[in-house]
Amino acid sequence: MPNGGPDNCATCGFNRRNRGVWRNPAPDESELPHCEIRGVTVMADHWTYCQNWHTRTRQPVGPIYASGLYENGYRRIPWHGNVEPERVGPGVCTKCGRHFADGLEIAVVESAPKQFCSNLHYLLWWKGEHHGEAAPMSDGMGEH
Repeated sequence: MPNGGPDNCATCGFNRRNRGVWRNPAPDESELPHCEIRGVTVMADHWTYCQNWHTRTRQPVGPIYASGLYENGYRRIPWHGNVEPERVGPGVCTKCGRHFADGLEIAVVESAPKQFCSNLHYLLWWKGEHHGEAAPMSDGMGEH
């Protein structure tokens, strides 16, 4: 799909620019995409997701998700709190030490950003940082 799927933040009623309308055909383009539930600006709203799109509840359900790297398709990976993982060029994976041409990076407090060669290595790191939290929209990624 050209826009990352039908259940993204761009089509969510909790995105301020949609004024409470799901799949709003005329969003307010003068507004930045902003999640009213979590209080964060979502710049890549066509490629960002959360479970609240499906539950339509105002209480946050699970993390926000990004599309991650394209690895035989896009896989949804959780944000680190309100920090979105970003795609980066060359780097070295924090998890395995492998050099990569295209990867992921996440900003962390009082440390250099963490880099990852794959969605799976990012998810494994995320699970270590978010004990007891689930990321069901990332299920099925498998641990290789």
